[in-house]
Amino acid sequence: MNPATPPAPNLDDDALQLEAQAWVIRLKTSSLTERQAREFRRWCGRSQAHATAFAQAREVWEALPQTREQWTQDFQMRQGRRHSPARRAFLGGVAACGALYLVARPPMQLWPSLADLRADYRTGAGEQRRVEVAEHVWLDMNTRTRLNLRDDPHLGRAVELLDGEIEVRQAGMSAAAFTVFAGTGAIQAFNGRTNIRYLDSEVCVTCLSGGALVDYSGQRQTLEAGQQVVYGRRPLSQPQAVPQPQAPSWRQGRLVFDNVPLSDVVRELNRYWAGRLILTDDSLGGSRVTAQFTLDRLDEAPERIRNACGVELTRLPGGIVLLGRKSADR
Repeated sequence: MNPATPPAPNLDDDALQLEAQAWVIRLKTSSLTERQAREFRRWCGRSQAHATAFAQAREVWEALPQTREQWTQDFQMRQGRRHSPARRAFLGGVAACGALYLVARPPMQLWPSLADLRADYRTGAGEQRRVEVAEHVWLDMNTRTRLNLRDDPHLGRAVELLDGEIEVRQAGMSAAAFTVFAGTGAIQAFNGRTNIRYLDSEVCVTCLSGGALVDYSGQRQTLEAGQQVVYGRRPLSQPQAVPQPQAPSWRQGRLVFDNVPLSDVVRELNRYWAGRLILTDDSLGGSRVTAQFTLDRLDEAPERIRNACGVELTRLPGGIVLLGRKSADR
C-alpha cells in the first residue's frame, strides 16, 4: 500500500514566499557577500517552513523560466510598498497556480507527484524492489523509478518505463523477448539481464548477459553482453564496450564516482537521498570527485564531499543540506 501523500505547505503566507523568492533571486543573479551568506543560513535555519519555502522557490525558478522576469520586477519594486488589492489578487492567482504546480511536481521530490501515484509500480528515495511482470521475467527497480504495465496484442506483456532505472531479468527458460518502452524508443531483451536507465530525457541501455535489440527513430542496434547504447537527446549511438566492473553498481548497494563533476555527483545522490543536497554556488559544480558510497550509509556522503572538495556544509530542517563555498574563499 502506498504511503499517504503529505500535505502541501501553506501557500497563503505571502511574506514567507516573497522572502524565499528574494533569496533565490540573490543567489541566481549575484554573488553573496560573507554577511549575506550568514544571513541566508540564519534565515533558512529559522524553521522547516523557511527551508521548504526556499526549496520550493528554487524549484519553481528552475522549472518555470517565465516566472523569473516577474519575480525580479516584483523584487525590485517591493521595498516600502504595500500590497494593493490588485497585487493581492495577483498573488492569490500565483498561489493557486503554485498549489497546482506543487501537486503535479513536488519541490525536490519531497512527496509523490500525481504521476507517481498513477504509476502501476514506483519506488521512493533510496527504495529498491523486485516485481514479477510476466512468466519468468522480473524487474529490479532502482530508486525513484516509475513504470506502467502494457498488454500489447503483438508483443504480449510489456513495460513502459516512465522515469528511473530498471534491470530486466529473464530466466533461462524464457523463450520470448521482453519489451520495455522508454522515451520514444523500445528495447527488446533476450534471455538474460539488461539494465535500462531513463533520466533527463536520455536512455542508456546496457546488456549484462543474453542479448538486446534497441529500436529508436527507425534506427536499430543489436547488443551483446557487455555492450551499451544511448539515445534520447542525441541519435542512437553505436554499441560501446562496457567492462564488467562498470556494470550498474546500485545492484551491489554502492554508488561509484571516478573523477566526476560535483554537480553530477549531487544530482545522482539526490536520487537516493530522502531530503536534498543543494549547491549554493554553481561554480563549485565543476570540482572533480572520486569516491564510493554505500547506499545504506549515505548519511556520511555530505561530510565526505566536504572533506574531498573543501566546501562548507550547512544542515537545515527537512533533510536539506547546503553545500557552499567556504567563507574564507569569498
